[in-house]
Amino acid sequence: MAIPDFPFKNPDGPSFVHHSMIREYLTSYAKHFNLYPYIKFNTLVKHVEPETTRNGQMLWTVTYESLETKVQVTKTFDAVVLCNGHYSVGRIPRISGIESFRGRCVHSHQYRMPEIYAGKKVCILGASWSGIDIAMEVSQYANKIYLSHNLPEQLDSTLSNVEQRPGVESVRGNIFIFRDGSTAEVDDFIYCTGYEFTYPFMSAKVEIRTDDDHVEPIYKHLVHMDYTNLFFMGLPALVIPFPMFHVQAQYVLGILEGRIKLPSSQQMREEYKIEKKSLLDQGIPLRHINKFKDRQWAYYDDLATAANVIGFQPVIKKIMDHVFQMRDVDFTTYKNYQYRIIDSENFSVSYCKPC
Repeated sequence: MAIPDFPFKNPDGPSFVHHSMIREYLTSYAKHFNLYPYIKFNTLVKHVEPETTRNGQMLWTVTYESLETKVQVTKTFDAVVLCNGHYSVGRIPRISGIESFRGRCVHSHQYRMPEIYAGKKVCILGASWSGIDIAMEVSQYANKIYLSHNLPEQLDSTLSNVEQRPGVESVRGNIFIFRDGSTAEVDDFIYCTGYEFTYPFMSAKVEIRTDDDHVEPIYKHLVHMDYTNLFFMGLPALVIPFPMFHVQAQYVLGILEGRIKLPSSQQMREEYKIEKKSLLDQGIPLRHINKFKDRQWAYYDDLATAANVIGFQPVIKKIMDHVFQMRDVDFTTYKNYQYRIIDSENFSVSYCKPC
């Protein structure tokens, strides 16, 4: 996950590090490249509006508010890059009877401490990355965990107090009814059901559709097809985020500096229409189009080639493939593996028992 021009300090440390180390890495990056003078902290963007000048140039007026002084300021910019992420507004699916549930109910975005679930019977809905990570933490304290998901196969696990069930069909008080007709008494419920794409600050003039966990009309999952100086950073999921951000940023720079010439709006729409139809024809649901996984490598190569920058080394794909393989073997132990890059093609791996 290291950004190509800024390696992690300790190459001999664990491959799966604590989130506090990731935070430290990002702050070190900002200090190293002297970014702090260009950042406004404690500032809320209130509104972003497109504006066409008399000579036909497209600009953006951005209104923002200081959270300390409450003073609002409006300024004009040549381009806008949206980096607000998509991990803040939790998606809450509608479950029949959930209003009758008398226990504690949170989304993974609100989850903090596993200790509060000591001795409880907990239902966790969703078995992607956050669902599995939370299940592993809570299992150390809870009496019982029902890991509810609709994956085609059961996940391999050595956790004795974790029982996998299909998705939640309905709720009656503290009784959860699952899609196979089985039931369980539950004290606490955690939604690990993903997040919504939201752009509440954007002008209604700008078309942004976020139906079914999918953002359109975006070219190469990055450039708005009608406003080519409006960029959406980090839309793809199941990717290697920081290096992907780096390649996307290089592509954006290529456009702003005139080195990359974009097709016409109509051509971009036609190109994306073909790509979208191909993915749907392969059986990929609309809500999973942004989940790249094996498609990420061709995407990186495409952007890197256009921007004339170095792409990903083949060894990175090989390591990620091994991570997914070990996760499928046992999701409770895959983070215990340590990876070392030998060269652009090869890596070594060793298993380290947790402390």
